[in-house]
Amino acid sequence: MLPACTVAVRRPASRPALYICLVSALLAACPGVGGAQPAPETEFWNIAAGDVRVRCRMTIGGSFDAVTSALSGTLRGEPLDPRYTGELRVDLAALDTGIALRNEHLRNSYLELGRGPEFLHAVLSGIVLAATPLAYDRRHKTRFSGTLTLHGVQRVVEGEAELRGRNGRMEVEAAFSLSLDEFDIPPPRYLGIGVRDAIDVTVRFDATRGETPSNDGS
Repeated sequence: MLPACTVAVRRPASRPALYICLVSALLAACPGVGGAQPAPETEFWNIAAGDVRVRCRMTIGGSFDAVTSALSGTLRGEPLDPRYTGELRVDLAALDTGIALRNEHLRNSYLELGRGPEFLHAVLSGIVLAATPLAYDRRHKTRFSGTLTLHGVQRVVEGEAELRGRNGRMEVEAAFSLSLDEFDIPPPRYLGIGVRDAIDVTVRFDATRGETPSNDGS
């Protein structure tokens, strides 16, 4: 009689075991997969060029604009936060109405730039701008709020904004209204013609990505 023999039967690997083997092989072949991923970084959008247009309506009808391109600042986008925040700064001494004498009256008699450094700039700080990730060449309309410091007075302002991503840049146009009286500015008068209390402000600028905020930004 032949001696009894024992045959070991190898069972197929279970599905979980096969899955683990396949994943392990994939991770070994692709060292970057499954490892620690770099944390999302804060986005800084620094103003490269822009202008501010202040529309003043006259009491007898018609209007004039005071314009400047002396605009600086930064918008900041934080990871996982669908908003932009930041600060914008405008050099009021550069406002131009198109008439030299009117410029002089505006700067000296109404904005009172000579009263001190805090009167030289208009600063919109604490900006909160609701936004979505910028899509190439598509416009996104939203609202914003911030604290405007002007003529030594701080007031919260709100308005509408339109953003567009284009060629690696952010294009922004924002508009809001304000009351001269709320900032302790008497309604300007020029040659006996007055300016209404409510004025409209439009801000347009292009911003580029940077690793840090600009010197004048937040």
